[in-house]
Amino acid sequence: MRTHCYIGASRPENPHLVHARFVLDGHPAVMLPTLAAIWAGHTHHDTTALFAAILAHDWEYLDPDITAATRSAFGQRPVPGVGMTLASEVDAAEPVTVFLLCHAGHLDAEWVYLIDADTGSIAVHAGDGAHVATYHLVDCLRHAFTSRSEQPCRLRSAVGARR
Repeated sequence: MRTHCYIGASRPENPHLVHARFVLDGHPAVMLPTLAAIWAGHTHHDTTALFAAILAHDWEYLDPDITAATRSAFGQRPVPGVGMTLASEVDAAEPVTVFLLCHAGHLDAEWVYLIDADTGSIAVHAGDGAHVATYHLVDCLRHAFTSRSEQPCRLRSAVGARR
């Protein structure tokens, strides 16, 4: 069973308004290290570029190992170093989803990930918008976990993060 999520960001002047993209499969144990790998490889440690890459499409899944040669049985478009889009190559791009974080419970998603370009971190929120934890991308990249029950990355306090 897939774990739906949204990945996006908010702006400091309006931290409760989220601009995000839907991802069909995105459990934290997989999503956090995946975002860190995309950040390190595709965007060369540029958190603003990571946000731009994610915001370009809704996604079936994210995978830093996707290449231009990767094919989908349903005609989705591969984005090298990022993932497989949800829409097919002939579909028009969907608009970015904009929502109030306190209304996240109305979305079909179990998780909301908010990228903070200033701190290089990902704030993880439950499907109802409640803040769960904040992880720094550099820690997620370094951490190799062996059990699904382990934390995918070391928890660190992010500047301005709600706890």
